[in-house]
Amino acid sequence: MRSECYNGSGASTSSPKRRVNVVGNGRSHHHHQRQHHAAGGANTHRDTTTHDRGTDSPPTLTELPPSSGSFLHISITKLAIGSRLFVIVLQLVANLLLPDHEAGVFVAPSDKNAPERPLDALVRLALGGLNRWDGQYFLHIAEHGYTYENALAFFPLFPFILKIVCSSLSSYEVITFVSYRELSLLLAVLLNVVCFTGAAKALYRLSKHVLGNQKKAEIAVLLFCFNPASIFFTAPYTESLYAWLSFVVMYQCIEDVTSIFLTIPLSLSILCRSNGMFNIGFVLYFAVRRIVAQYNVHNVICICSRLFSMLIIVLFHYGIAQVYNYYLFCFVQKFNFPDHVREYAAEHGLVLAGNKTDDSSPWCTNLVPLSYSYVQSHYWNVGFLRYYELKQLPNFLLALPVVYLVLSNSYQYLCEHWEYALRLGLFRLTKKQHKVMRPYDRFALVFVVHALVLTLFSLVFVHVQVTTRLLCSASPVLYWYTAEYFTGERAFIKRQVIRKLSKQVKDGEENSCTHVLNHIELSDLLDFRWMNGRQQTILVYFLGYTIVGTVLFSNFYPWT
Repeated sequence: MRSECYNGSGASTSSPKRRVNVVGNGRSHHHHQRQHHAAGGANTHRDTTTHDRGTDSPPTLTELPPSSGSFLHISITKLAIGSRLFVIVLQLVANLLLPDHEAGVFVAPSDKNAPERPLDALVRLALGGLNRWDGQYFLHIAEHGYTYENALAFFPLFPFILKIVCSSLSSYEVITFVSYRELSLLLAVLLNVVCFTGAAKALYRLSKHVLGNQKKAEIAVLLFCFNPASIFFTAPYTESLYAWLSFVVMYQCIEDVTSIFLTIPLSLSILCRSNGMFNIGFVLYFAVRRIVAQYNVHNVICICSRLFSMLIIVLFHYGIAQVYNYYLFCFVQKFNFPDHVREYAAEHGLVLAGNKTDDSSPWCTNLVPLSYSYVQSHYWNVGFLRYYELKQLPNFLLALPVVYLVLSNSYQYLCEHWEYALRLGLFRLTKKQHKVMRPYDRFALVFVVHALVLTLFSLVFVHVQVTTRLLCSASPVLYWYTAEYFTGERAFIKRQVIRKLSKQVKDGEENSCTHVLNHIELSDLLDFRWMNGRQQTILVYFLGYTIVGTVLFSNFYPWT
């Protein structure tokens, strides 16, 4: 929620300490203004602004439309959907104008004898640029299941949802107008638009709670909607779904870590991506933090028993998926796969489910038969420092911006609050810490550590170019760091006030109030000429990777 009021004296209440005005029948009741001072200089981490949580949802607040032409307000829902439509249109144009690259990677086999349905060509024309790279795997799994062992690298939640919806629609006449593969592609894109919108809203709620600053939360969401890995949030990938689930888990951990409802997004996030296991760390951390804050024997027993029950439920769901993988590839049995699926396996030397031999699937004989690490190592050459080759230098350069943003800002945070970090943020603050630390600094430690672990893990173990989309979908810290660059300077706040007041005077609105609930002000990032070099660089990086990544991805060229 945002409340912005201006009067003829030129004063502005655009800070996060905005007052809330109760509006009824078109009339506003003005309260006294709260003055604020933004921190200046290079030290952008000294914003002591606090968030007035009492203004979150007043019962008598009425939403009014933005003043005509004065501001570029847009709701989070419209912004999220609009950014997805931008990516869809851009991939359509790029796919039409540029030829596809022969990448020599997995292309899901299709039945060449199957009849062409009326809408197949239209779906391929409109969304064909999104069905690239790993999207081929997800759509193949949604249609045929885990037919090949290398497909076990992709977790089941996303294709399972597509499978359920497509199978449900196949009982109706919809399937007569579009083939199963094209229907899966269409539903995957629609699902990602919905999930991305949910992720944007969840990030906004989480950011507002942790940052305690309305403006930073808005900028964080705005940057998320055009993040450097934007194409993967629209294509048939798990990024949008995973981001939504992860942000919900993080927010719920802060609100009530012992809530049994937390097991739902937590279990689903683990079934969505392998790094979903890291989300358990948030549950454990905030549970320990609550135990320390409310220490007594009764509370410890209640919290630990509830936590133990939640973890058992989560691991049970994960275990079911692993047992199913074991069932598919660790026994000799006959599955009724289509001929073109069997032929593709024979042509490319892939291990087909049910065809266990003495040499295939050695992970089956492990003490704990988990397939994921074997599949990643055997099929994708993922392992400790395996990616450190001279030919991979372009991929390291591709990941360099996001790695620099996370590592440099995390290093600065840890240096400023090293004593607090050594105490794991679990114990009472010293008088010195209480003076210099913002509420964000006290909350952010676990999020900073999470982002650092993901970044270092990506640099050491996995394909380094994946770091960009991994952090964009798993960590809110990237958006908080970059939002800090846009909100921590006196010059930025000053020019915001001047611009708004000049527009106010131009429109002849001397004593008006504009209330916008859950809206973002696009003008914050559209006034490029007023930005400093660092702000311009970040904006170019986010938008540049969005555009370039979409163009390259849609034509099967390598990207993050």
